[in-house]
Amino acid sequence: MLVFSRTTLIALNLIVFLVLFGYVLVPSFAALKESLFAQGAITFGYYERIFSASRYLAAMLNTLWVSALTVVVAGAVGTALAFLFWQYTFPFKQAISQILLLPIGLPPLIGVFAFQLLYSESGVLPRAIQAALGLSEVPFSFEGTWAVLFVHVYSFFVHFYLFVYASLSKVDYALVEAARIFGASRAKVFVKILLPLIRPALLSASLIVFVLSTASFTAPLLFANKMPFLTVEIYNQKIGGEFGIAGALTVLLVLMSSSLLFVFEKLNDVRMVLAQRGSLRSVPMKPLSLGVATGLVGMVLFVVLPIAILVLMSFSETPASSRNILPTDFGIGNYVRVFKDANFYKPFVNSFSMATLASVMNLLFGVIAGVLIASRKMTFKSAVSVVFLLPFAIPATALGVNLIATFNQPSLLAFGQTLVGTVWILPLAYFIRHLPYITRSVSSVLSSFDKSLSEAAASLGASPARIVRRVVMPIALSAIASGFLFTFVSAFSEFPCSVLLYSPDAMPISVAIFSSLRLGEFGVASAQGVLLLGVVLALTVSAQWIFKSTQKEPLGF
Repeated sequence: MLVFSRTTLIALNLIVFLVLFGYVLVPSFAALKESLFAQGAITFGYYERIFSASRYLAAMLNTLWVSALTVVVAGAVGTALAFLFWQYTFPFKQAISQILLLPIGLPPLIGVFAFQLLYSESGVLPRAIQAALGLSEVPFSFEGTWAVLFVHVYSFFVHFYLFVYASLSKVDYALVEAARIFGASRAKVFVKILLPLIRPALLSASLIVFVLSTASFTAPLLFANKMPFLTVEIYNQKIGGEFGIAGALTVLLVLMSSSLLFVFEKLNDVRMVLAQRGSLRSVPMKPLSLGVATGLVGMVLFVVLPIAILVLMSFSETPASSRNILPTDFGIGNYVRVFKDANFYKPFVNSFSMATLASVMNLLFGVIAGVLIASRKMTFKSAVSVVFLLPFAIPATALGVNLIATFNQPSLLAFGQTLVGTVWILPLAYFIRHLPYITRSVSSVLSSFDKSLSEAAASLGASPARIVRRVVMPIALSAIASGFLFTFVSAFSEFPCSVLLYSPDAMPISVAIFSSLRLGEFGVASAQGVLLLGVVLALTVSAQWIFKSTQKEPLGF
């Protein structure tokens, strides 16, 4: 692909090793050290306290079973939707498919807040049902582990929907027709033909959803006050000054996530390949039945209602103490406050600056590492690939505790400075958190790069810089841009790391929204949430429009 001089190759490998060792491995071992040492002596006391306390054991159990059930329920919902869009034709199919993608662009804190407005004990839906049926109290209270599961399904079903649909779009329907001709039932066709073909997609989506569920912080924090979860317990112990317990819980959470990550990676290595000849036979489209259409309408309402309530509340000027189900007074006062009061608009500026800084660092590092991996110039490639998986396996709360343990005193990695309590700790956290994304995007695209193109350019006298600019970059640009966009959007709205690490002088927007919620400023919090969601969706739609010509899927993702 590219010819590196020996000196350049050594320098690039050294940069990658230093970053991975200093900012991924060292913080990970810092939490382990904190969990094993007390007053300068090795101890397992923190782990003994954890395994002898029912609350900590319940936190681990709740985290595991809710995450496992999230995979099952979100998998069922997302897979059913994928089959529906694969087999049926109906009006506004393209528009509905885009609506169903909204949860994937919804920042977690905003999604949970919207669910509070709609489904909590004082929310719109329970109070509306109470008024309609003349009940003395609300019919349900949206809290506890089932509320967390409900939010998780809303947030994560899209992963199964996207992955499974992408696999189904590549299925040759002639295989299905042949099986039906030979008498196979619908169930047997699904089990014997379709399920093996979508198995890699199901495993990949299951991995992502399980890791995201175990790392979930906002939903358990706001909906499960009486039911412990690992991420919330880590936060509580850190706030309470129990750094040894927080470190031990962090180690257990990382072990849980990383072990399952590697199990799924091994399972996903198994592939089923069916020989195909000629062009694929497309699936014959069917009209929607009444039952399927009703289910689809219900799913659209499930996706849209929380966002609609959030937008509605952002224009509310009805006092929070009002007992009205819906606001009665509307205006733009909440938005005016956001744009006029520095306490409300400055967090947007802070988040934008920190997310931009982190994304630029991710861009530079990701391109270097991605090119090295794709061109097989990476030393100790297998070991490096494992380390690259760690930021994905480490939940955000665990990463926050790791960074506190590493940078709460002057460190060589921080050029002799203490980063905790400064504005620089959050961009570093965002950078570490999103290390794998641009690297994997670039390496996956360039791994199939035709080396003869760069060789031809070199034989015609093109310099390495010109080869990169005129040959490599046009091919890798979409991968780099999509990785950069994902990194920026995720960092811009990130909450779990932010609430642990932010300094009062540089409060990010996610923490500002959380503070508004705590102070009962629901209108302002809604307006901030709508603006944050608007930024995320605007960036996503812009990226889709820019790279529309490269998209092949009819759903537009």
